[in-house]
Amino acid sequence: MAINSRSEFDTFIKQTVKRLNVPEEYRGYYSQHADRLWLTANEFGLLRQRYSSLLEIGPGFSFLPFIWKGFVAQDVAVFEGQCDELRKFAPSYEQCGIEAHYGDLFDIFGQRDGAKNRFPFGSEAFDCVICWETMEHFNFNPIPFLHEVQRIMRPKGILNLTIPNQAKLDRRLKLLLGKSVRTPIDTYFLQMDDRNRMKYAPHWREYTLEEFVELLCRAGLKIVRATHLQTFENREHRSAALLAKRALATMITRLFPAFSALCLVQAQKP
Repeated sequence: MAINSRSEFDTFIKQTVKRLNVPEEYRGYYSQHADRLWLTANEFGLLRQRYSSLLEIGPGFSFLPFIWKGFVAQDVAVFEGQCDELRKFAPSYEQCGIEAHYGDLFDIFGQRDGAKNRFPFGSEAFDCVICWETMEHFNFNPIPFLHEVQRIMRPKGILNLTIPNQAKLDRRLKLLLGKSVRTPIDTYFLQMDDRNRMKYAPHWREYTLEEFVELLCRAGLKIVRATHLQTFENREHRSAALLAKRALATMITRLFPAFSALCLVQAQKP
């Protein structure tokens, strides 16, 4: 069995979350980002690959580990944030044979401490590691994290990373108008309130593709592929004005890929 189309991808996810009785309030993220998740999986060629062991760091409410377990890897593990809402997925992961671990990445990597900067996995445990739109949330130096990811990867193992493009089209337009492109101040206050999901939400550091590649290379990884990807959020109601803006953005990013929304990098452990 394989997933060959966007509709098959969507059907599998929706059937899985329904079978696992995932509450409606946790399905919004997938609904909002389904196109991006599908396009990213295709861009990396993941649904055409087979791995013996795969780890996803920070899947959140995307439900992607169920796809990896069903179609991509024999053994699948996740490392997720230390959050009560995310922990509610533990029974669903267990039911599907997915190994789930939880922890606060800031507690692990916030200080330079070789004994503490460690994931709960053995060395050379995974053929493939996925970390999509997670590193922009790091409020700490990412180098120990990248070194630790390499420790748990097997030689020639593949690391698939995505991050928002700091130089995407709407950011450039805001700067031209004299507006900030950084995290809104209000987000800092929301992040201090543990009663909501904002604990992990702020984007502390985004990258251009060029500097993201530099970071990975200097951390010891070999770049297999680096590219941009234009995506849009899924919205239930799309006005004529929004459709026109998206059509224009699509045309511009085809001409100038560096204006696209995401940076995608596939790297390999030497």
